[in-house]
Amino acid sequence: MKIVVAGMPKTGTKSIKAALTMLGYTVYDAEENFDNLHEDWTKIMTVGGSPEDFRRMYKDVDATCDVPACYYWEDMHKAFPDAKILLMVRESEDEWWVSMDRQLRMLANCGLYSRMSTLSPHCARLQRFLNTAIRIAFGSAPISPWQTYRPNEQSMKIAYRNHNARVLQVAPKDKLLVYKCSEGWEPLCSFLGCQVPEESFPHKNQRGSILKEELSNPNPGYRKIQREITVSLCAVMCGVGYIAYRLVQASFMFV
Repeated sequence: MKIVVAGMPKTGTKSIKAALTMLGYTVYDAEENFDNLHEDWTKIMTVGGSPEDFRRMYKDVDATCDVPACYYWEDMHKAFPDAKILLMVRESEDEWWVSMDRQLRMLANCGLYSRMSTLSPHCARLQRFLNTAIRIAFGSAPISPWQTYRPNEQSMKIAYRNHNARVLQVAPKDKLLVYKCSEGWEPLCSFLGCQVPEESFPHKNQRGSILKEELSNPNPGYRKIQREITVSLCAVMCGVGYIAYRLVQASFMFV
């Protein structure tokens, strides 16, 4: 691993994944960690992990971001001590909270997300994985569409504040960049020793648009969700058709 991305959710994790990918890095975010390393991360979030675990998991990956990885940034850097550390932040704690609250509220209240979770086992497992990661990182705020969303603004802000303070306190200063995605390519490329691309810096998941973005350009995990939803809907339609047929057949028996 070359880059440990320590920025918490809603600090530009989707944007930084897109940016690092454009720079030629192989990047895992929450979805890739779930799709490719689900059992490893479940073990780490349940009973803990070791530097050997992280070295094995990310020997062929350049960077990872978002939950659960950002919460374990310190352990990951012990496994890859030569890696650079990237801490994304927002302009203010309040700005971060507004964005985080909007994202969680959108997922909790989204009818499409509810139907996806019902019709796709893969989506339901992803939801449980993210819920566990968010609870570990913040101590609260499940995103289940079947539960009433009750945000705890104070505890979430404290978790965000403490996480950033820990990074600033512990991370080697010569390997750390505190960065806002609004700063664009120059500070990031200077830190990584990369040439600034001609393309504009990517800005993803603006105003909680991640679900729409993933469905319009799905990765393998979301394509699997789409296939499972199609199969589930076909099964439901076949079941309804069979029941209707039997009801019609039974009605003729009593004529």
